[in-house]
Amino acid sequence: MKPTIHKPMLRPTLAQAEALIGGSVTLVFEQGDMQVLADEEGLMKSLKLNNEATELCGVPITGNAIILTGDAKWI
Repeated sequence: MKPTIHKPMLRPTLAQAEALIGGSVTLVFEQGDMQVLADEEGLMKSLKLNNEATELCGVPITGNAIILTGDAKWI
């Protein structure tokens, strides 16, 4: 899965994040200045492993992911 980068983007609303993810969004990883959002039902939907997000986070991430840093992070 080739990453798609959307720039510039401020903090996405829940509706925007759900549209980008293609489902219900959940915070799946947070470390330092980075948060990763993904489909909370990704495993149940049998979505493909997102190799880039998995490698970045060190935990399995399925389907689309949104990486937030800086002012774009959800609080």
